[in-house]
Amino acid sequence: MAALFYVLAGLALLAAILAWGVAVRGGLKAIAANRAAGQGGGAGSYALLALWPFAVRRRGREADADAVRTGKAAIAFFVSVTVAVAAISAYTNLTYKPPVAPAGSSPAGATGAPSKS
Repeated sequence: MAALFYVLAGLALLAAILAWGVAVRGGLKAIAANRAAGQGGGAGSYALLALWPFAVRRRGREADADAVRTGKAAIAFFVSVTVAVAAISAYTNLTYKPPVAPAGSSPAGATGAPSKS
């Protein structure tokens, strides 16, 4: 069962990376289209693309098609990260083994008060 969650975590992380890549690709196209239309696309756009590619938008008539694709990529990214975190948590819970105390040792317990009898 742990192996299943291990594979699921890997696939979810791969899906998150792919969604990020789709957003970067769309952002590069949006910056190129904005430059071609003479509407910006300077260093700030590339900085935004590096930090959070889901925020780069195209201006003009075709902005809606890009917004839909980028929105879907953002949803896929967050769902993938959520599934990856859940799978990593399940894998950790299934494979974690608490440390074992050395043989012959026992935890110190509370001792009673000395008696005077």
